[in-house]
Amino acid sequence: MSENQSTSTSSVSVAQAEAGPAASPRIPCPSCKAPILDGARKCRSCKAWVTAPSSPDAPTAAPPPRRSGRATVTVCATVVSVVIALITNRESTVGEAPPLTELQPEGNAQGAAPDPAAIGPDDPDTPEPASAPSPEAQARWHVAREFRVGDYHPLDLAFNPKGNSVYVSGDDASLREYRLKSGELLHKASVPAQGDHIRVLFDRYVAVLRHEDAARIPVMDTTAWDRDPVLLEVGRSPGDIVELPDGRSVVATTADSRRLTRFELPSGARTSNITLPHTTAQLYVVHANGRTHLGALGVLTHAGRPAGAWLDLFDPEETPFGATRRSIPAGRDPRAGAVTTDGGALFYPDRVSNTAVLMSVAGVTRSRQVTVSGGPTRAFLLEGDRYGVTLNAEARTASVIDLDAMTIVSTLPLRGIPSGGVTSPDRKTLFVVLGGEEHPPTGSGVDIIAGNPPKIVASLPTGSGACAVAVSKDGRRAAVASYRDRSVTVLEQ
Repeated sequence: MSENQSTSTSSVSVAQAEAGPAASPRIPCPSCKAPILDGARKCRSCKAWVTAPSSPDAPTAAPPPRRSGRATVTVCATVVSVVIALITNRESTVGEAPPLTELQPEGNAQGAAPDPAAIGPDDPDTPEPASAPSPEAQARWHVAREFRVGDYHPLDLAFNPKGNSVYVSGDDASLREYRLKSGELLHKASVPAQGDHIRVLFDRYVAVLRHEDAARIPVMDTTAWDRDPVLLEVGRSPGDIVELPDGRSVVATTADSRRLTRFELPSGARTSNITLPHTTAQLYVVHANGRTHLGALGVLTHAGRPAGAWLDLFDPEETPFGATRRSIPAGRDPRAGAVTTDGGALFYPDRVSNTAVLMSVAGVTRSRQVTVSGGPTRAFLLEGDRYGVTLNAEARTASVIDLDAMTIVSTLPLRGIPSGGVTSPDRKTLFVVLGGEEHPPTGSGVDIIAGNPPKIVASLPTGSGACAVAVSKDGRRAAVASYRDRSVTVLEQ
């Protein structure tokens, strides 16, 4: 055997020994075509490089794919286990699946650890985050402006139907109109009574009510400020006045004379009247038996204390006036309330018994009541007459009542003693003025209640002695008169 043959045989034997029974298949060398192992970096025959080394002179051709053996599989499994352990950073016992890694929000650093204070270690029931504020809470009511009214004390105010000015009654027996944006005085008229309360009638007239030391109600035509007001002869201690659906008739009531009188505007002519058996200070226009009715809410007193109350219900179009009247027991000391949108029920508080009463008058009279906090003085309807709200002066709270179940939904603490309030025309918002029950008033501020269920969505400052509040017809503006501060605070959304 020659030396070359011996070397070739030896190389083949060594290659066979290295290959073994499970050797990888061979491929031809790219340079000399000699068989080499699949995946070899260098040909043993021509010494040419098959896989590029780190040397810049080596070929850059990528190696063909290489099959992994058992050792490779074992190494890969080990690497995967290590990576999982690093990612979870937690030891898992046999049979327990490792915890899932939480996905990071976009923009957050990867691998950011949660705040340990945010998740209690022993309390898995973490409270849900606070829900988004309601649309009512997001409606940002704010104090837009405040202007002084002069050298007199304002008593009450009401919006012009257009919403760009307010009427203000003063303790100097005057009625004025101010522009909201600038506080500019637009009109002024002298009236023969201080305006404890004023009422806008038919979007044209302003009635000035003086509850004591008066026997007439001046009615000012706001289209003719240069004329004297029309005087309605109602009797001692005027109580209330309402407009009838015919567009020209008004009905007024008195406390001391117990008289109910119907007048025509603009002439002020008296067309009819009746005398009731008890003091009447509240009037409501309701619907009963498919027709418009008047509800006169009055009280009998004994030794200066309330001894019983009745609602006198009658059709004002019947002849004679009040001929169909029927009296319905109404508790002991009913205070100012509200009529449901359909006119079929009256919701009012009873201060002596600390109750809120819902009286149905549309058909068969039926009353339901619920106990509220101490000293209810006013009642209002919100959210499509789903809720009733009473203002409780002694408790300094507002009671929210579900009228379907006639149960208390919540009791809202107010920042002061409520002296009055008004709802927006859509009955979505209630403005509560916090002047107190003293006269003259000393408190200040206004709380705004809205939502479903109703809650306090804003508390805003006003001048000292807040005594009255009004809201525009579109519900986007409100105004508060302050007696001591002699100012008007304008609120806007």
